[in-house]
Amino acid sequence: MPVKSRNSIYRPNRKDEHILLALRQKPGLADFSDIHLINNCLPERDLNEVTLETTLMGTPLRSPLFINAVTGGTPLAMRVNQALAAVAARCDLPMALGSQMAALENPALEATYRVVRRTNPRGVIWANLGSYASPEMVRRAVEMVGASAVQIHLNVPQELAMREGDCRFRGILSRIKEICQASPVPVIVKEVGFGIAREQALQLMEAGVAAIDVGGKGGTNFLAIENRRSGNRISRELLEWGLPTAITLLEVLSAVKGKVDVIAAGGVTSSLNIAKSLALGAKAVGLAGLPVYLLMKYGRERLVREIKKIEKELRLIMLMSGAANLAELRQVPLVITGATAEWLRQRNIPFRP
Repeated sequence: MPVKSRNSIYRPNRKDEHILLALRQKPGLADFSDIHLINNCLPERDLNEVTLETTLMGTPLRSPLFINAVTGGTPLAMRVNQALAAVAARCDLPMALGSQMAALENPALEATYRVVRRTNPRGVIWANLGSYASPEMVRRAVEMVGASAVQIHLNVPQELAMREGDCRFRGILSRIKEICQASPVPVIVKEVGFGIAREQALQLMEAGVAAIDVGGKGGTNFLAIENRRSGNRISRELLEWGLPTAITLLEVLSAVKGKVDVIAAGGVTSSLNIAKSLALGAKAVGLAGLPVYLLMKYGRERLVREIKKIEKELRLIMLMSGAANLAELRQVPLVITGATAEWLRQRNIPFRP
């Protein structure tokens, strides 16, 4: 039976607006300039020994990259999802869906999400819903696409800026705990571009999540997107709200101390920044704005080439740092300087959790 959320009447138009407005923003590049890898002139490794293999929530993966949550619920979103699923299949990467609430509200829209499983029948696919979801909604979303995990997204600033946004946030943590207890698959909690601080990471870990996607400031700016949709009602300085990706990654890593997997996302689009994220301790890195931008502007082949280029350069960076695998990369020397180092000092966060 369809369900209704508080702002469902606007959902289809909003999904397409998000895609089209995101294309006006060039892919973001998170600021990792305070994080420094050190050249190892005696790596004692050959390039053919370097592997990108990782394990996320107990699932072995060929690469630490994945296509993060984007969209769904409209004909345009269906085409985007199908193309991204085809790229994910070719590159053997996991893919997360955009919020499936539209399909729970209107089952006629399920095809815009099911297309991902149809296009990539053996791939790793993650379902996605907002923090307003119930355990039953999560079960239906997972079944809809045969998902092996589910993302629960957090987006308070976006909702506050959205003209049709839901400004009631009581009970989010208790709902996440209920979902974790009832979900048939591991639960990932993700931010959508504003970051997660140490205190909330601890709460999420205690609630039972399997992984945290930090979703920091540096990628697609949903405050800016909603500001355009609402007629530029937000002041310019407020559009910069959020924890920068490198900082939120360090905050979350310091909180969970390896007890749950941590995912880096939020403008982590360069091979060097991906390497730095992994060296700090991230188990995987999500790409969202970059894949959509390259796909819509240049097509699938360009996106495939970019993913292969990133993976090739990542292996080069690992070798130049003296690491043959991601476990070794997490042990290579690092230097943290500038504003990031000062942030760690003031927040009493260890240099390397």
